[in-house]
Amino acid sequence: MIPTLDARSATPASLTGPADNQGRLGGRRVLATIGAGAAAAAAVGTALSLSLRWLTPWAEGPVVTQVVVAAVYLVLVTSLVISFRPVRHSPLNLRFTSGRDLGLACGAWLGFVALALAVHLVLSPLTGGVMGALRQIVRVATDAERLQGQPALAWMVAIPRGCLIVPVFEELLFRGVLPGWLRTHLSSSATLVAAAALFALMHGYPIAMPAAFVFGLVAGWVRQVTGSTLNTVVIHVLNNVAMLLSGLLLLK
Repeated sequence: MIPTLDARSATPASLTGPADNQGRLGGRRVLATIGAGAAAAAAVGTALSLSLRWLTPWAEGPVVTQVVVAAVYLVLVTSLVISFRPVRHSPLNLRFTSGRDLGLACGAWLGFVALALAVHLVLSPLTGGVMGALRQIVRVATDAERLQGQPALAWMVAIPRGCLIVPVFEELLFRGVLPGWLRTHLSSSATLVAAAALFALMHGYPIAMPAAFVFGLVAGWVRQVTGSTLNTVVIHVLNNVAMLLSGLLLLK
């Protein structure tokens, strides 16, 4: 088992006993929350799309699409926040812990970048080289190519959606709620790996999965060590901004 730190006592969480049980969730509650959130997101997305196309026929398609997608993610975030409030407590643990923890998280993100490059270097015979893999990843994982030539308003919605709203949702789900459920069945180490694997599978595209899995491991470790998803949100934001900038440079 990988020893982790209880954010309140600064002792290994695997040695604290009762503290290790905090944040554990029942599968029914998790499934009910995800199902209700998905249904609400689908309803809001459909209603908003129809309304915008009817009320603002002047709005261009990409703008409407970005607004709808952003709204869908906001509904998903809201569903998690409502179901598992208060957000500062388990399983969401969205709270500031310390500047030192933020520094640790940023250092871990730099480590992730190095590890991801190493992984894709090993896989380069299958992916066409590191740069070729990076181009494919930013093409499918960012809006850098999809929004080229689109109106500025589409970018104004897409950037905060992709670089802030999506990271918040994914961290609350994959570093908060799902580990809280997985921990009822698995050790802390197995929970870390399982959550990272689910995070990688969620990305859908095989080319993006290796780096996503490594990021899931690193972010999961940061969550276990610092006891906060705020720290993982910060590095997820950093990562998505870096990916977007890379896409703008590589996909001209």
